[in-house]
Amino acid sequence: MVSFISHIPSSSSTIEDPQKWVNRISKTFESHILVDTDLPICIFQVPKTLTTEKQESYVPQFIGLGPIHHFHTERYSNQEQLKLMTSKTMLAPYKITSDFTKIVIENLIQLIPELRCCYDLYFDVNDDTLAWVFAIDGLFMIDVLSKVSNGDSLESFEDILMVENQIPLIVLIEVRTAIEEHVSGDCNNSFLSNLLIKICETRSPLKFSRRISRLDLDIHSRFHLLDCMYHLIVNHNVVTKNQFIRTNFLDDIDLEDVENAVQMAGDFCPGANTFLQPLLILLKLPWDKIISFIKKVLGENPAVLEIDIPSASELSRIGKIEFCMTPGGIRDVEFDDETHTFYLPIIDLKPDSEVILRNLVAYEGFMFKKGTFTNLDFTEYVDVMCGIIDGVKDVRILREKHIIEGDMDDDDVVKLFNGITKSSLETKEVSGLQKTVARVNKYYGNIPRVKVSHYIKKYFLSWWKVIVVMFTLLNLMLLVVKGACQVYECGEDQSGFGMARVLFGLGRKNNRLFDF
Repeated sequence: MVSFISHIPSSSSTIEDPQKWVNRISKTFESHILVDTDLPICIFQVPKTLTTEKQESYVPQFIGLGPIHHFHTERYSNQEQLKLMTSKTMLAPYKITSDFTKIVIENLIQLIPELRCCYDLYFDVNDDTLAWVFAIDGLFMIDVLSKVSNGDSLESFEDILMVENQIPLIVLIEVRTAIEEHVSGDCNNSFLSNLLIKICETRSPLKFSRRISRLDLDIHSRFHLLDCMYHLIVNHNVVTKNQFIRTNFLDDIDLEDVENAVQMAGDFCPGANTFLQPLLILLKLPWDKIISFIKKVLGENPAVLEIDIPSASELSRIGKIEFCMTPGGIRDVEFDDETHTFYLPIIDLKPDSEVILRNLVAYEGFMFKKGTFTNLDFTEYVDVMCGIIDGVKDVRILREKHIIEGDMDDDDVVKLFNGITKSSLETKEVSGLQKTVARVNKYYGNIPRVKVSHYIKKYFLSWWKVIVVMFTLLNLMLLVVKGACQVYECGEDQSGFGMARVLFGLGRKNNRLFDF
């Protein structure tokens, strides 16, 4: 299968000479035509829309792996010596020194055209350079995996699970195979398989109810470490659409109803149109973007969109819904209509869990956009957790039911799930998890007190907000008029109502408002 990638420079630069661009693009195009690979684009540079949300969760803070960060000198210069020392230590038992180029680099050079296809951007460097990058970083990656699987705590571990910091597994396989075959003439990939399985078992936020075996993880069909963890989480289960989004208070206002009300008010009182028409204009403004911009200027986080589902405490207190942990995975999330029980998988939250969760969501989203993944199972699960966790009392309920475990503080759990924005991606078909959420909402919405609350919110509170906005605007306009009268001496009075009569058309003799 031929795979194509976007030809995007790895860093911003001046405009390239047209002829140089033609030479480069033609060479790259020919190399991709000749590549026959099953590897899809699976390593992505995270866009600013995500990094601005929480940069430290997506951009490596301690160690950069692969070509995306290798050529960022400010991040790589302090890491090169560490990587070289690690490589030396790794190679010492094999007594490989001057033969490294022949043993490893020459083999990797043959893979570079295929490795280029894994990235969603183009690296304008030759194959030899990329081969050295992958060789050194591959050895470093194997060393980190070995240490973590043995229980060592490394501050750089979070970085190796970031979506743009992934190393293709074929690099790790090729590096280890080349070294082992040079020494013993044979190589068993079970070492790498066992490493990856142990890392995924011990560091995955979602707990596995059974022992993961090599049958569950074929490293030759997986793309990289993050893909291994994603695959095991999503496919771990016991049994072998548009959601309503809460954005801001104006979502409850029906503009068509407001326009009708303005028309009726204009028929009864012609002068009312003068200040009601600006109200309509204001209501039609993109307030979600405006509010987000204002909060950004003030240094606040923009409002986070979340799935429409009541919090765990509301479901428990008002809906009398019981929460129960399921030993399965995210595909086993279920709601029992008869017993009113909400089944959720066990999530084990550690200090590095937020980085892992965010990057798994980002990875699934990227692969979904590329058409490699057809479902958004993990993203929808995280959306549900974001929806039912609003405060510490929600976390405590889920801890009591052993749905949330781990040593992350309750306050940090709240910040985690309140800080992740709901995905805007949509699947063509309604998923099982979406149907489950719909059943929960249907049951909860049919509770009498909830029905009354929804009715009040829909028919009274929304209009009250309109009235508040209207009188605020009216008061503002009168203040402006009064200020103008103080400067220009309106004549009839100094309170501003003289000019107000003129502006609002209230000075006409046939105005019914002043006929009483």
